[in-house]
Amino acid sequence: MVGLLLSAVAAHAERVIPSGKQLILFNATSVNPDCSALGNVEVRVAQGPEHGKVSIRRTRVFPNYAAVNLRSACNARRVAGVLVTYVSQRGYVGDDLVVIEVFFPNGRAQRTTIAIRVV
Repeated sequence: MVGLLLSAVAAHAERVIPSGKQLILFNATSVNPDCSALGNVEVRVAQGPEHGKVSIRRTRVFPNYAAVNLRSACNARRVAGVLVTYVSQRGYVGDDLVVIEVFFPNGRAQRTTIAIRVV
């Protein structure tokens, strides 16, 4: 069932980063309107990069809720979340690819493919 949900909610992104520099691929939160944590967002690497490393860590991040969302007031402060970053192998220049799966506490899930151009 999760596979069906993931395929129904898929996204694709492309990023550019200098070789050896850290790139923020994704950050996510799940908060109540008062900015308290609603639960943990889980992230898995479905396909790792061939020419770099992905790191996933729990930390405090700035959310990015739309202005019409009750939680948009939380955008101005760091809240509990998860941060996904990428760093290429030293000296590598070229293309790389990362696929992540994100699971939210409300049961929503998404699969995101991120094409990375390392310059």
